[in-house]
Amino acid sequence: MGTDPVAVLERLPLFREVEEAALVRIAGQCRLEKAPARRMLFRRGDPCRGLWIVVRGRVRVYRANSAGKEQILHEQGPGQPLAEVPLFDGQPYPAHARVEEDSELLFLPRDAFVRLYRSEPSVADAVIRELGSRLRRAVRTIEKISLRDVPSRVGLTLLELAGAGGRDPSQPFLLPRTQTELAESLATTRESVARALRTLKDEGLIHQEGPRVRIPDPGALESRCWGM
Repeated sequence: MGTDPVAVLERLPLFREVEEAALVRIAGQCRLEKAPARRMLFRRGDPCRGLWIVVRGRVRVYRANSAGKEQILHEQGPGQPLAEVPLFDGQPYPAHARVEEDSELLFLPRDAFVRLYRSEPSVADAVIRELGSRLRRAVRTIEKISLRDVPSRVGLTLLELAGAGGRDPSQPFLLPRTQTELAESLATTRESVARALRTLKDEGLIHQEGPRVRIPDPGALESRCWGM
C-alpha cells in the first residue's frame, strides 16, 4: 500500500486540528519523494521552497564551517517536519539538511502552506505553539553546550533520546547516533564523549552495553546534569 498524505499531515501538531476537507485539499498539493542516503535536501542560504515531512528514514539538520566540521542541530525521523521557521518568515534556510539513510519524504510547497496558514486559524495557533517550543529547545541547547561539562551534556542528550516520542525514559533504548555524531552535536570530541559515557556509567547513572542504554533513575541523572 502507498503512503496516504492525509494520514501523514493529520499526525503533525501543525495540522492536527484542521478539518479533514482542508487536509484533503492541501494533501493534493503535496508530493511524495524517495530520497537516497546522503542526498542534500537544501543548503544554508538556499531560498525556502516548502515544508518537508519525514515519512520514513532520518534527516540531519546541521551547520558546517569552512573546514567541513559539522555541528548537528537536530535529526528528524518519521512524522517530523523540517524547515518550519523559514517557511513562516520567507527567509533562506539557516542550515543544511542531509538525508542520513534511504528515506521517504512528503513535500508541501510554501505557497500552498501560506494559503492554509492564512485561512485556517487552528494552523496559525499551532504555528505559534511550534515556534515557542522551538525557542525553548534552542535556549536549552545553548545552555547545555555553553554552561555544562561534557558528562552533563551527554547525560542531558541521553535523557532527550530516552524520552523521545513520549517514551518512558527509564526504559532501555538504542542510541540512534554514534559517539562521533554525539560529539558533533555537543561541540566536543569523540574521545570526550567516550569518557563522559564511562563517567556516567561509573556513577551508576546509566547502564550501557554497546548502543543499548538504560537510565535507571532519570530524575537522578537530570539532577546531576543541571547541578540540582
